[in-house]
Amino acid sequence: MPMVYIVRIVKGRYEYLYECRSRRVPGKGTPVSDRIFIGRVDLETREFIPKRYEVRAEIDLETMTVRGRRDLPRIPSCYLPLRDGVTS
Repeated sequence: MPMVYIVRIVKGRYEYLYECRSRRVPGKGTPVSDRIFIGRVDLETREFIPKRYEVRAEIDLETMTVRGRRDLPRIPSCYLPLRDGVTS
């Protein structure tokens, strides 16, 4: 099971938040870490500014084909709903 944690990086007026997942890759001696940007915190007002997610694909209703961007953004697990029976 991958390890998930939050990384906080302070740059100037903002603190940037990333969800990191550490996982093992066969053939590598050390774990690999993937980062997904969550949002930022204004250090003066302590306001959380989440990342905006936008999917730029449209469905042509006549031919039922997808036009535009097909890949979906990677969404941090903290934005996803919990599965039934799972408590945090």
